[in-house]
Amino acid sequence: MFPFSKKPVPAAAGLSRREALALCPTVSRDVDAKETASGLVRLSLPVAVRPALAGLARRLGLWDGKVLRRTVELDAMGSAVWRLIDGRRTAGEIAAALAGRYRLDPREAELAVAEFLRQLGRRGAVAVAEKGGAGEGRPPAAGRG
Repeated sequence: MFPFSKKPVPAAAGLSRREALALCPTVSRDVDAKETASGLVRLSLPVAVRPALAGLARRLGLWDGKVLRRTVELDAMGSAVWRLIDGRRTAGEIAAALAGRYRLDPREAELAVAEFLRQLGRRGAVAVAEKGGAGEGRPPAAGRG
């Protein structure tokens, strides 16, 4: 195999806009979310450590093997979207609620919500499933912990 071959494209990349907006985001069980005094949401996310770096850090006595966590504080819109993620609402429904609350163009809200969910997905904070999937019924994580 050639070392610079193209990586396979993930299956989700082939979704149409309509199909993507019909998916339901669900909060990962590894995420801890808390409300700040100012009413924003602060997320605590586990950080993946590469095995080679983990081994080196252990040998040097820099890491005890515990799960490392990163804290992310969401802005007002991000916090509003986070509170709407419950495993039952679709991305399209969340975008429509955001558009109504902040008086945004519906298309602009869809793009913003899609990008936000994509970023949260890359960090392992959310996953998406078809409506009626296994993640349905999960309570929102904001305010837990």
